[in-house]
Amino acid sequence: MSKKGLLTYAFNSNGNFVHIDEVPKGLACDCYCPSCKEKLVAKNGGVKRIHHFAHASGMDCEAAYETMLHKLAKLRVQEAFMSKDVFNVSFEYRSYCPQVNSCTFVRYGDCYKATQKIFNLKEFYDSCEQEVQYESINRRSDLKIFSSKNPNLPPIYIEFFVTHASDSNKLHNGGKIIEVKLETEDDIQSIIDNGFVESNRQINKDEIDARLYPECYTTFWGFKSEDYNESSINQEVEFSRYILYTSGKSRCYQDTSFCKKIKKARSQSLMEICFHTPVAFGIYELAKYQGYKRFGIKNCLYCKNYVDSYDGLGKLCRLYKYLGINRFDQHDTARAKNCSRFILNHEEMDEELKRFESLSKSEYTELE
Repeated sequence: MSKKGLLTYAFNSNGNFVHIDEVPKGLACDCYCPSCKEKLVAKNGGVKRIHHFAHASGMDCEAAYETMLHKLAKLRVQEAFMSKDVFNVSFEYRSYCPQVNSCTFVRYGDCYKATQKIFNLKEFYDSCEQEVQYESINRRSDLKIFSSKNPNLPPIYIEFFVTHASDSNKLHNGGKIIEVKLETEDDIQSIIDNGFVESNRQINKDEIDARLYPECYTTFWGFKSEDYNESSINQEVEFSRYILYTSGKSRCYQDTSFCKKIKKARSQSLMEICFHTPVAFGIYELAKYQGYKRFGIKNCLYCKNYVDSYDGLGKLCRLYKYLGINRFDQHDTARAKNCSRFILNHEEMDEELKRFESLSKSEYTELE
């Protein structure tokens, strides 16, 4: 039997929960298993092995250690709460940006400021009882911490478990619950010494499978642990910016800004669209027809005659000879405004407009 699983507490014939070193050795201990209630033998006479109880039958009870730890936690934490002047609870409190649920920008971080809140329960509560029924459901809690002087103060319920976590109905009944997973007696002592300290919040609390809990995992349910009042948060974000100029020319590039200070890059631009992604690939094609749709300014970029060059040197007008355009001069795409051969690429435009319409409002911001 491992050190973790040694049975060090049991019930005596008077129904008291006693430690191995409080009883005579052997069968004279007159003790019984906290789970199966069978007779136990006290093995507390040696100096080399850890003192513990064993079943007189020689057959170990699988639930004995779990039941012992559960009973011991209720008893010792109740005694500690009633005897101490300070019994703290500690958990992370997060204050989020007021726009965290509606913000349209890519967020690098979680848009909150975290502080550790510590409260002395003894300033508000003076009583602790075992196996008290919840007020909202027909279930019992391991411990109920409450105020005998202020009955209107909502109580706090404590749930201990070793292998079987509380079910969702109990945890979400509307009351304040602190749930603790125990592995050893040291975990109980940690609560007595430090109070209830919340474990890492990154673990999904909706997953209540005991196999997912690390040792002595403590969670808080029904407590106010967050608000949405932290208006000072202003994080730098990356995005792709599309700009349409009055000339009809446009450009698209990667940009950065603080999330609450995003504004037009060019005050005289006709339109700017900020796509909330740092990856600019495909963004220009997605945005360019928005300008034509709204302002109708012709540009070679929208023309079916503006194609990839045959020699891989970029794009050219395939009617450059007919129109008298120097093949090797830098092409001015704004010439389309006065071009008699401009043919709008309806197929490409319809495809890109449809793709843009499929975006959600949280994926881009228009600045006009």
